[in-house]
Amino acid sequence: MRMVSSPGTKVLEINLISAQDLQRPKASVRRLKTYVVIWMDPSYKLRTQVDQIGGNNPTWNDRFLFRVTPEYLASVTSGFSVAIFAVGTFRDHLVGTVRILVSNILSTVEPAMKPCFSAVQVRRQSGRFQGVLNVGARVVDEFYFPAWHKVPAIGLHDLMLKVEKQRRRNKLGLSSGENSLSESSKTTSSLPSSPDDDR
Repeated sequence: MRMVSSPGTKVLEINLISAQDLQRPKASVRRLKTYVVIWMDPSYKLRTQVDQIGGNNPTWNDRFLFRVTPEYLASVTSGFSVAIFAVGTFRDHLVGTVRILVSNILSTVEPAMKPCFSAVQVRRQSGRFQGVLNVGARVVDEFYFPAWHKVPAIGLHDLMLKVEKQRRRNKLGLSSGENSLSESSKTTSSLPSSPDDDR
């Protein structure tokens, strides 16, 4: 789902909160450390931080922002995919997947900006269900995130880092400008006076 920002575009905020009773992958994993990959467009995937201590009951609480159209939100078939991975020594191992329909999370009664929550079963590679993924979602207007542009989706953590970097860059630029002005004043005041000034 590639999207160019346009009037009417909304932001779908997905919060990957936690999971319970996850099954360890068959591959040997000494300690279960998990993260989640989320996507609407398979060519543009995002991931959470790694949960280091939760084991079979991890907590991520990472939020992701997706640009969507009103038509997307209105469709009963619109959704996003989630894959939970366990960190391995040489490669990571799939724990399970979830396909979530947006219409199953967002409330048609409550205001769109109010977060809605759902618990969804995790499907293992065998096809059996094992574990539950806790997800939150809400819809907000795009102007709430003015620093976000050029990409169809972004993690809120990454967006905040981007904003902080831009703030520091602007601050450094301002400081450099002030220093340049200060140095210019010093240089001007140190110039020898012209003959006319001695009159």
